[in-house]
Amino acid sequence: MKRSVRNADGPLARLAIVTPWFGANLRGGVEQQTWQLAHHLAERGHAVDVLTTRCASFHDDWSRNALRGGAEHHGLLTIRRFPVARRDRRAFERVNAILMSLRPGALRPSVSPLGEDDARTFCEQNINSPALYAYLADEGHVYRHVLFMPYLYGTTLNGLPAVAERAYLQPCLHDESYAYLTRVAETVHLAKGLFFNSAGEYELALRLFGPGIVPKSTVVGEGVEFLEDAPAPADRVGNFVPSQEEYVLYLGRQDPAKNVPAIAVAFAEFKRRQPASKIRLVLAGERTVAYGDPHKGIVDLGAVDEAEKAALLANCRALVQPSVNESFSRVIYEAWTYGRPVVVHRECLPTASAVEASGGGYLADSSASWLEALHRIEYGPAEELDRLGELGRAYAREAGAWPQVIERYERAFGLTGEAPPPRLESLECVRQMVASNVPRGIEPYAAALAAAIRRRGVAVIEARGDLIVTRPGSDPTLLHATAETHVEAMPAAAVCHATAPGATPPGAGFGGVPLPPQSTFASSLAAQRELAQAGIAADLLPPCFDPRAWDAVPDATLAAALRDGKHNLVYAGPVVSIEHLNQLLVAFLHYLTFEREARLTIVATYPHDDATFLNLFEEVRKLELADRVLVARDLSRAQYQAILSAADVFVSLDEFEGTGIELLEAMWFDVPVLAYATESARAVLDGAGVLLAAKADLLAVAALAQMLVTDRELRAGVVAAQREARARFDETVIAERILGALRAPRGALEVERSG
Repeated sequence: MKRSVRNADGPLARLAIVTPWFGANLRGGVEQQTWQLAHHLAERGHAVDVLTTRCASFHDDWSRNALRGGAEHHGLLTIRRFPVARRDRRAFERVNAILMSLRPGALRPSVSPLGEDDARTFCEQNINSPALYAYLADEGHVYRHVLFMPYLYGTTLNGLPAVAERAYLQPCLHDESYAYLTRVAETVHLAKGLFFNSAGEYELALRLFGPGIVPKSTVVGEGVEFLEDAPAPADRVGNFVPSQEEYVLYLGRQDPAKNVPAIAVAFAEFKRRQPASKIRLVLAGERTVAYGDPHKGIVDLGAVDEAEKAALLANCRALVQPSVNESFSRVIYEAWTYGRPVVVHRECLPTASAVEASGGGYLADSSASWLEALHRIEYGPAEELDRLGELGRAYAREAGAWPQVIERYERAFGLTGEAPPPRLESLECVRQMVASNVPRGIEPYAAALAAAIRRRGVAVIEARGDLIVTRPGSDPTLLHATAETHVEAMPAAAVCHATAPGATPPGAGFGGVPLPPQSTFASSLAAQRELAQAGIAADLLPPCFDPRAWDAVPDATLAAALRDGKHNLVYAGPVVSIEHLNQLLVAFLHYLTFEREARLTIVATYPHDDATFLNLFEEVRKLELADRVLVARDLSRAQYQAILSAADVFVSLDEFEGTGIELLEAMWFDVPVLAYATESARAVLDGAGVLLAAKADLLAVAALAQMLVTDRELRAGVVAAQREARARFDETVIAERILGALRAPRGALEVERSG
């Protein structure tokens, strides 16, 4: 049903989709996805402009303007084509050959596979349209949202910065060398929002770009046409009659990049071991290399039309998809719509995640596992294949039906017609003050609270000291008062932050501002105890952190140094007592007996004790660990981000009762946490991570750390538990508790996120 969606200001909400190629004749991959997405959005009543080039297709000369320029109008859909620029094709192909030659094991997150000059060549000699970029700079403001897809072409890398404040990126990401380029990471972090075709693609993006993308990410899925929309199946494909054959099907481009040789070799081996086997492997799709071999039961049908494809899918025993480079695989969803199971590569996150979630098939990676899957397909009961296919069909109906997919886009874009959450008019402002030398963890804590409150329309004024929420109607001139200015009105609520040696204590008030006895909060156990000594009973707030703080590129130099193949153990926290640091160093010595090539990084989050620092360096020297232990302080956020991004395990033997922020940050980076069970550690890790009730046996501590680094199953379980636990510390939930003291409307702090 068509409908018109209007924004709050009245005019029709226009969307733009920027893509390198667009046309009805582009019937595969991202090109087909973009074509269908634009038309389905327009059919739902959204005014859509597709901004694309005059280049005919991916396979054409990227500097040739083969199509007519200007605008084509098709109801609510407008296609605007812009000329492509001349390019140095040889220079691009030289660099592209380098990227294509890199093996997956050589790729490291946050480390560019190219030098600066070659990376610049890749972007500048890509498919580009300066006229399109000028249009975005001049006219981009007329669009409510601008969606760029896919990620690796000049139209995205050079076009998105012109409209970054309204830009969404649907990267269609593969685990390939292009995804590791610094320019790609910069583009991902610059975008306002991110859309993913599958949960597996989103997991890959988290691995590459870190937790900063979480609040702005949405898994929208990718739509496929179901049986009621599919053409009638053909009776035959050339001389091949699908209804009379027993076969497994590979459907797609026959190319080494799609790992077709692996399935061809595996099937030939299967036929060698099972000479009585009746099934055949059917390859259907455009080919760059011929893999057909009738003597081995491999039938190559070449390119097929839609009716022939329907016949092949309807009659196959199962579909095989050996590719490891997919952001989404349309063909596995198409197979599921016909109720057929699939076999996918275990190492391809997007396809493997879909199969695991649905139960609609098998996973394979090694030759033995491919042979096992083929054996089940031929000799297993037909009822079992039908059961798996039906599980896949049910999953595809939910994840891949176009109406549901478009609804997810609409919710992410705010085009559902629903009223936005009410803004809080009862509060005039929040006054936030942080003492000059409190623990490092307080700053991200306070910043997260401030951001959550601002998102509900409440002003936040920055100062130094405690966070104070003023009563509605307070004199706004007091917002700019210094800490020494006396404020007569008692604030309605206050948060007193953690103290450290030498920090300003919260006491009974700050700068003469009294604290409300019924609505005072403490951000740490230490602050709560000090308030209790002053006769004020304060509620303890859990720590909170906004991952948006990490929505940036980590320090490239440090990232490259840390991702040298060694496993990285990390501690971040106070350097105020040498005892727990000595324990950490001894535990690391034990760790080196299990794994010689390892590194320990100690990050001082608020180094105020120079004597302890000197003692720490001396202990490192005495233990002959200078080449294996990195001690750092006064780090930039980008440097700290590089350390957490490269960490394999976070180890804390600290007995200091802090905020727990360092543990929470490690959890956001999916780093397993091993910590001594202080009260603050228990509060953060309850039910997640690994807590040490005692630490006398440092060899056992080292063994636990090594298990968390190397045991994939244990590590995955801990990370999953930590993801669940960190939801308790969402900054919006914590801010709601503060504003609740002011009798704010219930539910007023619902998360405003794109995903």
